[in-house]
Amino acid sequence: MRRALLLIVIAASTSVVDAQPKPPARKVPPPRGDMVVVPTRDSTPHREGEYGGVAPGQTGPRDRPAKPKRPPARGTLSWIGFEAKDGGAQLFFQSVAAFEVQQHVEGATLVVHLSLGRMGANTWRTVDTRFFDNPLSFVQARQVGATRATKTRPARGSGIDVRITFKNPKDAREGTLRAAAADADGMFYAYLGFPEGTDTGGKPTTVSDPER
Repeated sequence: MRRALLLIVIAASTSVVDAQPKPPARKVPPPRGDMVVVPTRDSTPHREGEYGGVAPGQTGPRDRPAKPKRPPARGTLSWIGFEAKDGGAQLFFQSVAAFEVQQHVEGATLVVHLSLGRMGANTWRTVDTRFFDNPLSFVQARQVGATRATKTRPARGSGIDVRITFKNPKDAREGTLRAAAADADGMFYAYLGFPEGTDTGGKPTTVSDPER
């Protein structure tokens, strides 16, 4: 009788234990002030500053080096630069390889011909230099075909014409050319320097925007 009663008590105790919820197999400690939980599959806390990307199967940023920019194609005018200097001005033209420069004056405009076959991004935009202390007013580049020589213009092959207008037509002249071999950035440059211009009486320009 005692043995039967003992078996009943043990069975009842086992049923009570099985009915209670089981504790989790693994506890993840809450993050402290100097720790941050990274959303990986195992949710393991990492110290602040430690990050190795996301777990396989998830998406997210990784610490990757920036992709190097692809250089422009050979024969491309990649940049037209301008700088006002002591009342004068300096223009420069940039390309990935050496190129030739020709100049001639047409009325109040200096035409600079570059032996380049294509124009890079934004080089077609007019550079408005009227409001700087310098003799130039506008700089505008356009792709052109080959032409024969005339009384006012030398023969030229196809390329890019950069038309430079001056605030005062009396200042229209060829610039002082300085060509540079490959610079530290691996690009080639041609520089045109212009001296201080004639005073225009405070007016910003004497010519209209060539795009209008």
